[in-house]
Amino acid sequence: MSAMATHDKNTKGVQEELLRIIQSDEVRKLLHETVERIKEIEEAYQQIRQLRETVKPIVPSNSEYNERYWMAAYILYPNSSELLEKMKKFKETYLEMEKLEKVIESHTEEKEKFEARIKLLEREREHIEQDIEESLSENLNYYLSFDGSELEDIIWRIMTDYYEEYYRKAEK
Repeated sequence: MSAMATHDKNTKGVQEELLRIIQSDEVRKLLHETVERIKEIEEAYQQIRQLRETVKPIVPSNSEYNERYWMAAYILYPNSSELLEKMKKFKETYLEMEKLEKVIESHTEEKEKFEARIKLLEREREHIEQDIEESLSENLNYYLSFDGSELEDIIWRIMTDYYEEYYRKAEK
């Protein structure tokens, strides 16, 4: 078989396969989407070609920037002052946000340190409270050894009231 005949046979095989894809119900939607994208690309290509022709006379021959930069700048040109101001404001806003995020992060770390300190103080307070109760209990044992003494009840009520009042004040 000659090279031309082989080429024709291969071309015919590819054509048949492509036609099968085109006629396939399974890929119809994907094929249609691809066709639409090709149209968009072709239109964009035409617009870029027109833009290039518009910009070409403006580009200095000794420019350090290639033609694409000049095309991009030309696209931005109609609202350039406003755009530059918005970009500046965007950058300032972004930097302020970063700064605030760092402040929040440092406050979070500080908050965690305070919470850990509060837990330590809470344990210490509980230990002191327990020591107070043990001391009172030891002191009361002598007086409570007498029959009919209501002193224990009175002392415990006083201590309970003291703690409750202290906690109420602390919560405010």
